[in-house]
Amino acid sequence: MSPIPGLVGRLVAGPTAAVLTKRQVTRDDVAHALTPTEEQRTILIVIGVYVLAILVLWNIPYINMILLPFKLVTVALHEFSHAAAGLCTGARIKSITIDPDEGGLTRMTGGKWCCVMPAGYLGSAFLGALMVFAGFDVLASKI
Repeated sequence: MSPIPGLVGRLVAGPTAAVLTKRQVTRDDVAHALTPTEEQRTILIVIGVYVLAILVLWNIPYINMILLPFKLVTVALHEFSHAAAGLCTGARIKSITIDPDEGGLTRMTGGKWCCVMPAGYLGSAFLGALMVFAGFDVLASKI
């Protein structure tokens, strides 16, 4: 007999009925759900190595020039994120300037200041994370 009485019990009788019964969640269930898979563990290790390498390279004089192209790409993504938020809120973009000294400026008229200002940090962080994770998928890395 199905653990669910009535018509519903007869409709879902069989293997589905076992899923619908109440079950106590144990500590082992939680630990299993939170344990990363082998692929996830590899991704976390690679991200950790990236972070350590950047921290080391960022603070050593002359060697930190290795990171200059990546810093300029980050500045460009930051400024383009400001511009995208400006366009989405009705701004007119006048110019985007990327300075070789790792600075940038997006000039626009109009738009919503409260949306445009945080978009630089949020957009560049989001796009950078997408690039890192796309590196683990052959198809995504080609897009």
